[in-house]
Amino acid sequence: MKSKKQTDWNYEEKVAEIEAILDRLESGELSLEEVFEEFEVAAKHLKECDRFLERGRQRIELAIEVLKDEE
Repeated sequence: MKSKKQTDWNYEEKVAEIEAILDRLESGELSLEEVFEEFEVAAKHLKECDRFLERGRQRIELAIEVLKDEE
């Protein structure tokens, strides 16, 4: 059973947040400290997205192997 945190997580929302952070970083209106903070948040989101995509890739590879075994 998935925990509430896992079911609330959404890839598309994280990508949108990363894009918003990039917009803020590119605006040039942030202080250096804010740039560091925003960068850390974006890096965290990117790691989460990477793990999500890796798990998806593994699921697809497993499904392909199962289909091959059924032939």
